[in-house]
Amino acid sequence: MPYGMRLTVDSHVIEQHLWRVRNMTAVHVYMNDDYFVNRDVAITDLFNEYGGTIVRTEKGILRKGVLGPQKGGTWGDGVRHTHLFNIMELDVLHEDYLPAELERKWSAERLQRGASGVDVPVSPMALNEIIDTAYAHAPAPLPATLLPRRHRRYATHAPFVYCTNMHRFLQTRYGVELGYNALRHRSRKARDLFVPFLYNAFIMARPWQASPRFLPYLLELHRSRREARTDAMPPTQIVLDNFDGCGPASLRGGSVASECIFGKFVDNVTANEAVMERVRQTNPLYFNINAGFSTAEAAAQLRSFLHGKFPTPVYLEVGGAPTAGEDVAYGAEEGALSRLFGDLMALPVVCVVSYEEGVCPLVRSLALAFAGHHRGGVRVSVEQHGGATLRETRAALGHGVVSAMPAPACTYGERVRVGPATGGEDISDIARRALDAMGGGVELPATCGGGGAGLRVRGFVVDARTRGVPVRSAAALRDALAAPAQTLSLEDFRAVAVGPSERDVVLVVSREDADAKAVHWVNGASESDLLVTYPLPVEAYEDMGAGVRWSML
Repeated sequence: MPYGMRLTVDSHVIEQHLWRVRNMTAVHVYMNDDYFVNRDVAITDLFNEYGGTIVRTEKGILRKGVLGPQKGGTWGDGVRHTHLFNIMELDVLHEDYLPAELERKWSAERLQRGASGVDVPVSPMALNEIIDTAYAHAPAPLPATLLPRRHRRYATHAPFVYCTNMHRFLQTRYGVELGYNALRHRSRKARDLFVPFLYNAFIMARPWQASPRFLPYLLELHRSRREARTDAMPPTQIVLDNFDGCGPASLRGGSVASECIFGKFVDNVTANEAVMERVRQTNPLYFNINAGFSTAEAAAQLRSFLHGKFPTPVYLEVGGAPTAGEDVAYGAEEGALSRLFGDLMALPVVCVVSYEEGVCPLVRSLALAFAGHHRGGVRVSVEQHGGATLRETRAALGHGVVSAMPAPACTYGERVRVGPATGGEDISDIARRALDAMGGGVELPATCGGGGAGLRVRGFVVDARTRGVPVRSAAALRDALAAPAQTLSLEDFRAVAVGPSERDVVLVVSREDADAKAVHWVNGASESDLLVTYPLPVEAYEDMGAGVRWSML
């Protein structure tokens, strides 16, 4: 999520950024929490014969596009508002239309980078820049109503198969519109752009626009027209394969063609039974259960239905059950891995930060990073770089705290120790000093891949130091603090030798390695910014009996 927009409960805003997940594949599947997969899904349920995605919709046709009310509004108002936007962009405006302001902005950026030509893509707005654009620019106004020139249907409540490049295009081309909504809509509003309706309209009408070559082509085309050039534009090749442009999509509308059933549970047992019976009789590929109930009776009815449908939970992290002949070997291997994992989780974690305000959120992030399994001590080193504190820097730059949600401040338990570190010190020296008083280590087995076999791990290091301290600009301030924002795997770390032998190492996860290792971090300009993500005390590291203090930085 963009800086300053993290405190939101607007799912339409959140869905805009899912394509940014690191290592996202060319096609991804997105599901809401009330969608159910009713039977086996084949590759042909996701892709057509051309490799394009399958778009599942309801039978109903969207009629008139209508500008949503400025405040509040219903789900239907939001659908009609998004439909209005789609009509304007896909029916009224030509596919070669580009706002003059965007043309000037992108041309200036490319000139600054010394880039030109259709092979140099127009980059989507950086996350930290979205808030500036949202403050500085308002989207072009929409008319009150428009009639469509082609049929479009209601998006169905079923897993969405998305071509990732289309979302990248939408975020690049319509960054002003999407950013404006993200800043001003912290809960669902009728003037949101509903992502499934937006995607469906564009993927069915113009799949080639998703290509990273399309927007540079538009820039060159407009420059050619502006300069009144007589020579022809060189042809631009776009391949509709989901890696360049998106594959041509197929639409399956209505419950029969889409193989989807929309269900809603209410405080009426008879009505709910009708929904369940329809699912049993139709046996759709997907169904959903919209929550419109509040009674214990309806909840028990739904629980019983789902238990009958899905009697055996499926844990994606657990491998398949062994055959009879593999039981002994399987059990021995599982036991050895469990012991190894337990031994690793008992090792200390050394954290390094550049500012005191980064300590509390970083310590709390360890509960997610290690999935609640860590049992060792935590040593936090705070760099002493001689610069201003973050509070002083914010005051000097006139930077107000954006995500001002009160959260309990940290009161550390006996497992956490915080001390100083010399600025710019090598990570191995910091780790060695912190670990000298803590003997032991865990040897990784010969079966460990990635060059880890035989290494003796003495601990973990989370290097959250700030690049270019002390911070002196508003842009750098937004990245002053950071903490891991995901559960970590062994491949997310790199081994750094700490001695006494070359095989004695610490496993380091670092902000500097985020791109290479595809690890997500959350950033901020204050302790409060990061405590929006980690607001609750962690029993393993904090004194739960201490009096509550509030972080209001």
